[in-house]
Amino acid sequence: MSDRLPRKLAAILYADVAGYSRLTGEDEDGTHRALRACLDLIASTIGEHSGRVVHYAGDAVLADFGTVVDALSSAAAIQLDLAEKNADVPEERRVEFRIGVNLGDVIVDGDEIYGDGVNVAARLESLAEPGGICISDAVRTAVGRKLGLRYEDMGAQEVKNIEEPVRSYHVRFGSGDERAPADGTACAPAAEAGNPTVVVLPFRFIGDPGEHDYIAAAMTESVGSALTHFRDYRIVEGNEAGIATYALSGALQIAGPRIRISLQLSEGGGGRKLWAEKIDRRLDDVFELQDEISAIVAAYLGEAIWQETARKLARKKKEEFNAVDWCYYAMEHIHRLSREGFAESKTASRKAMALDPELLFPKFLMAFTLAIELGWGQVENMDEAKDTVLALTEELLDKDSANANAHRLAARAYSILGRHEEALAHSDRSLTLNPYDGDLLAMHGMTLMQAGRAQEAIPWVEKALRYNPQPPRYYRQLLFQAQFFAGDHGSALENLRRLEGAPSPPNRLISIAALQVTGHTDEAAAEVRALRQEDPEACIQTTKPVLAIYERTSQVEAIEKALRDAGLPDHQPS
Repeated sequence: MSDRLPRKLAAILYADVAGYSRLTGEDEDGTHRALRACLDLIASTIGEHSGRVVHYAGDAVLADFGTVVDALSSAAAIQLDLAEKNADVPEERRVEFRIGVNLGDVIVDGDEIYGDGVNVAARLESLAEPGGICISDAVRTAVGRKLGLRYEDMGAQEVKNIEEPVRSYHVRFGSGDERAPADGTACAPAAEAGNPTVVVLPFRFIGDPGEHDYIAAAMTESVGSALTHFRDYRIVEGNEAGIATYALSGALQIAGPRIRISLQLSEGGGGRKLWAEKIDRRLDDVFELQDEISAIVAAYLGEAIWQETARKLARKKKEEFNAVDWCYYAMEHIHRLSREGFAESKTASRKAMALDPELLFPKFLMAFTLAIELGWGQVENMDEAKDTVLALTEELLDKDSANANAHRLAARAYSILGRHEEALAHSDRSLTLNPYDGDLLAMHGMTLMQAGRAQEAIPWVEKALRYNPQPPRYYRQLLFQAQFFAGDHGSALENLRRLEGAPSPPNRLISIAALQVTGHTDEAAAEVRALRQEDPEACIQTTKPVLAIYERTSQVEAIEKALRDAGLPDHQPS
């Protein structure tokens, strides 16, 4: 007869107070009373979600559940209730819990549970933010899209006394009256209210898939999961297909080592087809293929939503615009990449902020517009513009730290300020939050380049171009710049020949330098003459603010020399 203790698979919740020692040191009695009230609330909520408190250990709680949905619903309800309870408490006196949730094998000894399943939950708790929840990959996979929660991928985390790294996720959910229901029904976060909805229909095979029959289901799940990283739309389940704004479908065909993926986006409810695309690839790396297809779908979907929004805006009178309308109007003018467009964008952003001072979107647009103008040397008061960008960026990060685009803005802003290590940290963070967005990939390339790491920047921009079949023109401009600064002048010139539209002020100067150093001196001289015809005061001195952002590339002096050799004078004519 075996003496081995029984085991079971359990969903484990581990909660602990953040900064408990500090709180008790400042007010032991008050902290103990507040903790007792919080523990009563937690125990009650755990019971309401069919869970069981295993034991208390000072300020910590261990509980187990029969299902992951119950465990995570309970964790979300606990944090929302505690946040409401703490609303009127001074921040420095709040008793806030961190919560870790894991799905794993545990040893059962009477009423107690032990083992790595419990240990991982405790380690996840230590990774959570005060008032937040951290879950394992096993929990994320098991829950899928059953709950209306956002999951911020933290990557694989090394945790104490656990041999293998644990892939972890921060959980993001709405505030106010939203609750994670005990029955596991969807609860949409406030941030998604009113957004277009997308249903990803099951991908299907045409013909015999052979041993690759698993790819269709994997592709469906991968694309659906990737799209949840974007905030422009909300993914809904298949049983809601009839009310979805958009429906995405896919068909797969395999021939030897190659696969053809046919994608189609339609209006929801069987409406008109918006686009269709065929993609042929080798079956060398299924995971890389899933990522690529997910990014391509996201790019097309974002464009479709943007075009639909533009059509609706065109039918409205400006006096009827609400705050969000003014935001999309501002976005459209940012994309024009001109002085006039930037001025109109800032005006529209101010109108949106006046209509809804709490809305973060116009603050992002204002900061991003100013950041571009700073990078192009097109602001009258540099210090004031920098202060405004920095203040707006820090406000966005403080209020919405899980927003990938807020970190994208921070990467751009800190690069402009010369704070390159911080810029790279925020760029890395944006990619952790959303690894499928071509704009974030391109921004990472730009951030690396402006930090003096042009050679590393090139593959990131190339990946952005590969992931977005209809890329903005600035992607290729970035690739041209990165190649130039990396010393690959031949490839830079090749990309220069492929650029479309009016170049940005920095790009125009770098283009002249590229022509000059590759021996196309007549073209370079002609470009200098055209520049001076448009701006008779143009000289090496006036280019310095435009090229200041590239000072870490160690190429600015080389650009200035090439401009000088092409005929640009050092100083303005007297």
